[in-house]
Amino acid sequence: MLISAFSALLASVCYLLASRKIADKIRHYDNIDAEKQRQTIQRWAYFAIGLHIVSFSQTIWKDGNFVFNFANSLSMVALLSSAVLLMLDRRNSSETLGIFVFPFAALTTLLPVGFDQYVPMPLEIGSHVLISIAAYSILGVAAAQALLYSVQERRFRQRKLSALMRALPPLQVMESLMIQFVMIGFVLLTFALVSGAFFIEDIFAQHLVHKTFFAIVSWLVYFVFLVGHFKQGWRGQTAVRFSMWAYIMLILSFIGTEIALALIAR
Repeated sequence: MLISAFSALLASVCYLLASRKIADKIRHYDNIDAEKQRQTIQRWAYFAIGLHIVSFSQTIWKDGNFVFNFANSLSMVALLSSAVLLMLDRRNSSETLGIFVFPFAALTTLLPVGFDQYVPMPLEIGSHVLISIAAYSILGVAAAQALLYSVQERRFRQRKLSALMRALPPLQVMESLMIQFVMIGFVLLTFALVSGAFFIEDIFAQHLVHKTFFAIVSWLVYFVFLVGHFKQGWRGQTAVRFSMWAYIMLILSFIGTEIALALIAR
């Protein structure tokens, strides 16, 4: 527990320092060495993610089982979002987007510390849950990226770019990042559905049917969009609409399940 707490605290500090450097880059966009600032942001982010992994690894496994609760689930969402963003930044110079991700990660890396309540799960079911959380995390980032791209494109057309909009990657890079997030999330969602079919006895059971139905609908929407993107060249606001609707279906897969369980309980 001491290692987890210490690592989480250091990770939070590093995330905040990376966020501070990004804020400086946005405020002084025209008067800084962009490449030098980018390297500084990357270094703090690498430190933060490494320490976050150490901390998270202490809270996800106990007594031969995966253990899940609200705190370490959020921590995993932030960790994956930060790691994928940094991975894509190596090719696309997208570190400015960390201003939305890193502060969230700074908070959530601390949440599991001292959070004693959890649900133990065997390896098979736990692996399915991990993959599912990973898919929902990355596709959530893709949806946020789509929304940000949409705002940036409209501001660009109206010639009303704020300091933040100007500091963001160019529209072409923003669109490319959105597609890459969708592709990574789609692969993870595919594995989540396949693993669910293998490891859960009846994925269409009464308490799971809503979740399964909306997750499959979401998968189909993402699939249609990716086929349309690579075959028909769908992009821009079309890509935004598909990403948003697909993620709404994914959110409904959880909301629908909770509503169904509440009705059954009555």
